[in-house]
Amino acid sequence: MSNVSLRGNPIEWLLEPDNPSVRYLTLRDILGHPRDDPELRKAREEIPVDNRVQRIFNKQKPEGYWEDARKPYNPKYKGTYWQVMILSQLGLDKGDEHVRRACDFIYHFQLEEGGFSTYERLGTPQAIHEYELSCLTGNVAASLIRLGYADDKRVTKALNWLVEVQNRDGGWLCPYWKAHIKDKHSCFIGTIAPLEALSEMPKSILTGEMKSAIDFGVEFLLMHRLFRADHHDFKIINQNWLNLNFPSFFYDILRGLSVVTKLGYVRDERINDAVQLLLEKQGSDGRWVLDNSPIGRMHATLEQKGEPSKWITCNALKVIKRLGI
Repeated sequence: MSNVSLRGNPIEWLLEPDNPSVRYLTLRDILGHPRDDPELRKAREEIPVDNRVQRIFNKQKPEGYWEDARKPYNPKYKGTYWQVMILSQLGLDKGDEHVRRACDFIYHFQLEEGGFSTYERLGTPQAIHEYELSCLTGNVAASLIRLGYADDKRVTKALNWLVEVQNRDGGWLCPYWKAHIKDKHSCFIGTIAPLEALSEMPKSILTGEMKSAIDFGVEFLLMHRLFRADHHDFKIINQNWLNLNFPSFFYDILRGLSVVTKLGYVRDERINDAVQLLLEKQGSDGRWVLDNSPIGRMHATLEQKGEPSKWITCNALKVIKRLGI
């Protein structure tokens, strides 16, 4: 891209000790500290005792779940699936007992086909499509991989299922079975989650089918410039996608850029519009603001909306690093 420049350097701010998760991720992913670096290890050790993480842990039941044992999806943002997603984005892994218990619990909701169910299945196999979603399975699989389960056969099963139900236009539709009625247009949320899961897997583990699914899926996003309607003069599909979110559950331009750049698509000009918008949202101090978050609906408030966000800034800088800006 031409005429691209950053407005400031927020690295020192990200390295402040008040947020060990961001400090750890900045040291690891932006500054490239090796795994045995003492500073990196110290930051990692401080994550589980951070008061935000402790508030989440304190709500966990001894069996490993939060809220309703039969409904890991509900209540929204407080159920078990949501905590696994959040903890994976905070830099934790299965070395922590709370994380292991949570992951052991949600594996009970993986169906034989490989997808994860929204709640305990009661009834006939014909009802199965009502329970497993590509967006949920992608989010859960991505979280499990970040938490250290990349080599778990159950994660591979989930990814294989996602590859199997990929839609004919390259994306994913959530609920997925509607994609097979006709050649319907895929869903951006349903697409970004499976792609993120595949992006988190070590390349050495990806099968040929998974690599093909990645190429096909990324093309679906790129043909839309990550946020524009390809058949309607490239108008913005959803203005909310321009708002930056954390935790990252659904879709916005930062999540789109994070996934496609992690998958190696850094030179395709079709990402330029999204990159330009991301850069325009950077403040003069080099920081990005948290536009949206389910404040008051999670077990712990991570940051305040409308304020500079260390998590958004860290994630944006990862993208910028990959792009070589």
